[in-house]
Amino acid sequence: MNKRFLTKLLTIAGLILIMMIPLSMIQVVVSDRTMFREQAKISIANSWTGRQSFLGPFLVQPYTEYTQAKTWDENLKAYQVETISSEKQLLILPDELNIKGDITTEERRRGLYAIPVYKAALAVQGSFSNQPILNFLKSSANKVELHKPYVSLIVSDIRGIVTQPVLAWDKQTSEFISGAGLADSGSGMRADVAISVTTPATYSFSFDTHLHGMETLQFSPAGKSTVVDVRSTWLHPSFDGRYLPSERNIDENGFTATWRASSFSSNMEHVMNQCQVGDCNDLMANTFGVSLIQPIDIYQQTERSVKYASLFIVLTFVVFFLFEIMKSMRLHPMHYVLVGASLTLFYLLLISISEHMDFFWAYVISSLANIAVISIYISEVLQSRLRAAAFTGLLLLLYGMLYVILRSEDNSLLMGSLLIFGILSAVMVITRKLDWYKVAEQISRQTPVVSNATQSGNRADSNTQQV
Repeated sequence: MNKRFLTKLLTIAGLILIMMIPLSMIQVVVSDRTMFREQAKISIANSWTGRQSFLGPFLVQPYTEYTQAKTWDENLKAYQVETISSEKQLLILPDELNIKGDITTEERRRGLYAIPVYKAALAVQGSFSNQPILNFLKSSANKVELHKPYVSLIVSDIRGIVTQPVLAWDKQTSEFISGAGLADSGSGMRADVAISVTTPATYSFSFDTHLHGMETLQFSPAGKSTVVDVRSTWLHPSFDGRYLPSERNIDENGFTATWRASSFSSNMEHVMNQCQVGDCNDLMANTFGVSLIQPIDIYQQTERSVKYASLFIVLTFVVFFLFEIMKSMRLHPMHYVLVGASLTLFYLLLISISEHMDFFWAYVISSLANIAVISIYISEVLQSRLRAAAFTGLLLLLYGMLYVILRSEDNSLLMGSLLIFGILSAVMVITRKLDWYKVAEQISRQTPVVSNATQSGNRADSNTQQV
């Protein structure tokens, strides 16, 4: 292969690798800005509240169990009967549990960063049976002393309860107080209730509460029959947890979702038995709910666009190289460097402008500014407005396709693959009849392209010397 042609190819490849250095620096900038956004989120969560789990309610019957144990007395040389007391809890699931939630959202800001938070108005109602307590008293082989029962709720961040709820319990009322009253369950609230321990009875309950949170709201399938209805004006919900909603609807007005679960499908009886002996991990994990996610934000979109930057640079350099071999031109490596630097700077413009305005307009401004500068520059470099117009049209097409790829969350890989395949196919079709040996010879005979201003200056110097 012609040495000059090989040198040209290696030079272009080296320039592409050099362009990866500023691209990696821009990726670091995007990562830093993303980290700052996460720090802003943590800061807002510290002063507002974070993700919320609203688990329960559960009926808790505390009791003291007295057991007899024989111990050996060394002094008396005989066994003595000793009474040992232990404090325990009987946890009871509601027979029915219905929760209706209405979620409204707003934004909290830290500097440039806006983080969505929510306010949830929850209406909770259902019923408990005292039959598990009667069965426990009947089956217990030891002496048992019952204490004041209470209804308990686990709330992951109790600061989110902005007003003190009041429990309506079988025609009586009781205010909730702070503290779930469950071992190893974290924060929450509880309200004392009155229950008969002699005759079977069913107790209906209800209460309303307002809960502040961020991003996620989780519930537990606490009832033997649980129904949770949630609605909001948020347009981008993500339903997560161990159970998906049985019914859901998402439209331009927001979303509605309904979960239905039973203690049989949720295995809550086993989970509660574990929690009674101090292991509430499964109870805390056995949840479902909704996350109010943001659609692909500016940092995610910029990070994804940077992944296509190397493709843009390679394609631009390939087009320049095709101009060289098909139009008998010879471009200086500095032409490649300056155009590649302009393509790279686009991503820095994009992230900096998008922090102050909508991503669409930031993308339009950044891409048009970049295309305009490159078009003016290459119109002189290629010594043809027609060639510059063709190159400008190619950039417009590429930036347009890139924006479509960025906005398509589900089909971005497919569209990106089709874009690369289309570009490669176009290059192969355009160069299918080229004799690369002749191309190498032509490049070895070509002289570098100089600008019109340089040519004029050279002619002026020549005239001066002649004079």
